[in-house]
Amino acid sequence: MKKTMMIILTTFISTVSFGQIDDNLMKANWKPEKEKVIYGNTILRVEGKNDIGGMTNIGYETFAQVKAGIEKNAEKEMWTEEKKNEKIASYSKFASGGLIHLYLTRLTIDAANTNMFTVIVKDSTETEIFRKELKSDIPNVPSSGSNYWWNYTTVPITANIQGKIYVYIIDRLGNDNSKFKFEIKL
Repeated sequence: MKKTMMIILTTFISTVSFGQIDDNLMKANWKPEKEKVIYGNTILRVEGKNDIGGMTNIGYETFAQVKAGIEKNAEKEMWTEEKKNEKIASYSKFASGGLIHLYLTRLTIDAANTNMFTVIVKDSTETEIFRKELKSDIPNVPSSGSNYWWNYTTVPITANIQGKIYVYIIDRLGNDNSKFKFEIKL
């Protein structure tokens, strides 16, 4: 039952979040030691660069932001109180630590498949609090005028998040540019 709920929640998150990709998440000009504000949260790229091989960017939404988004959708789509409360309860169980948004581009379809990536969250003392090897998600076809396959996913964080965290994205196919580290101050 837990596994089924997680699959349903992940599908829902991907579906709902897709239309709301922050523009800053899709820009390649994010260099190490530079900050960007994505989904209202300041994120510092500590390590790993976007280059000719592709781009790896993240965003983060706190649980409070996710809850506010659910409430906004509930009002807009005139959900019943029961449906709204069920969604909030589901997110509070499986995404109490918020959502990490991952946007990536690569030159080949295999390299842009999310099953080549692992997401690791560490607290301010670099103690690991969450790890997820991503499941396969076939990338989107390159846009007109582009050679890059792209993919987007959201990762629900089950651990409670406070203070400063580090998010690592590990690209198992990457060569010398396979580890990306981001700092998020909450």
